[in-house]
Amino acid sequence: SGLRQRQLERASLASPGPRESFSTRNLMYQARPQPNAQERERLRVERLKARNEDRVKRLLNAKLRIYGRDTEALEEQSKMKQERLIAEKERELALDKKRVDEANKLVLLHKEQEKQRKLDACQLAAYHKEQQQAKAKRDAEQAAFRRQDGRDRNPNSLFLNFHGEDLGVKERRKMQQQQQQEWIVQQMREKEEARKAEAEMNKRYENYSGAIGGVCEEAEKQKEMDKLRRNMEIQEYNRQLVVAKKMKRNSRKAEEEKQALEEQQITASSKLLTENLNDTYMTGNPNRRIPYHFKGFNSEEQQRILDEQRRQIMEKQDMLAREKEENERYQEQQEMYRRQLVLLEREKMNEQHREARALAHFHQGQKLEKTVQKKHLEKAVYQNPVSPEYFEQFGKSCR
Repeated sequence: SGLRQRQLERASLASPGPRESFSTRNLMYQARPQPNAQERERLRVERLKARNEDRVKRLLNAKLRIYGRDTEALEEQSKMKQERLIAEKERELALDKKRVDEANKLVLLHKEQEKQRKLDACQLAAYHKEQQQAKAKRDAEQAAFRRQDGRDRNPNSLFLNFHGEDLGVKERRKMQQQQQQEWIVQQMREKEEARKAEAEMNKRYENYSGAIGGVCEEAEKQKEMDKLRRNMEIQEYNRQLVVAKKMKRNSRKAEEEKQALEEQQITASSKLLTENLNDTYMTGNPNRRIPYHFKGFNSEEQQRILDEQRRQIMEKQDMLAREKEENERYQEQQEMYRRQLVLLEREKMNEQHREARALAHFHQGQKLEKTVQKKHLEKAVYQNPVSPEYFEQFGKSCR
């Protein structure tokens, strides 16, 4: 075309580089194709289907729709359940608080028992220390007495060792046995008192633990009784609901039977629903019927109506067949147009590609020609080397 030729001439005069031709070619492919009528119709149908599917899901979801449900009864049951849960929670909190108090008391009792045991251990250690100090004092006194007296003495006693008969040995042995017996009785009495004190402490601890266990057991029993009572109340409430529902169903059934009986009586006694043809036609004109006493058509009229309906059905089927055939022809024509448009678009794209390649080839030729001219100027014109012959021409005559 002339316009395209002028654009090529302007491009050749401007002599753009290869980068510009590539950018113009890239811009040529950035146009987004618009959907045709069939594509738009398909997208619209898909949107409608998705919307209908969402609507069906909402209608079939029992949590969203409210018709067909006794909302008041459900709300009352939910309220009762919430109150029951709150009461159970408060009861459990009170029981937990009571258990925590008992546990704190038990901890205090443990601490007191441990303190008493430590005190007993400290007293026992002090007693042992006192006995050791007394024994060390006696040993020191014996050692000092032996040092003062130079005679031969027994290291384990204060008595002298004579080389003859000891007349006081019986009294001394008896006194020592009595003293040992007193020490043993005193130690046994102290041990018995410590054992009794420990037994008393253990007995107090067992009694307190038993009391706490009894309280916990009573609380568990009370909880089980409350749970059993709630279950019985729920069963009684459900039984009342069943009885009320049964009574409602029986009353509705009786009402339906009563309405059916009344409808039968009306059907048997009504002039409009009986088959008395004398009440159908008007008294003044037998060819006209009373609108509110119409009893139906005879066989000929009914057959004529059926024939007319059959004829209308056949006409409608023929019309649908013609519409289908026209739609098929229209679709074929649209497909032919689409293919022709695709071919034209392909041809247009091929022409654009060829023009782009010709323009690139032209730019490449100009670039090569310019490169040759530049090399000629740089090597032949701008250098102009000075030769010896140039200087030899001076100083010579031409005669």
